[in-house]
Amino acid sequence: MRIGTRHRMKGVEFRCVAVAGVNDGTVPAVTPVVVDAQQRQEDVNSELSLLFVACTRARVALRVSRHGEPSPFLAPARARSAERVRPA
Repeated sequence: MRIGTRHRMKGVEFRCVAVAGVNDGTVPAVTPVVVDAQQRQEDVNSELSLLFVACTRARVALRVSRHGEPSPFLAPARARSAERVRPA
């Protein structure tokens, strides 16, 4: 088992990956410092990119966990997952 940040996982792959704490207010982070709209959008894009990198490190299995409200970044993935699930 290896534990690392999303930043450190660039360029490496693993059989299984767990990405923990993908909560609203955590990913993307709520910044207490007031920044201009352009800087905030750049920060959000950077965090989305890092989450994408973390999730694409998995070759076989990916687990994403959260506590409370899910990150808004998960909405597109949840929609795609729902499309693939067919009722019995």
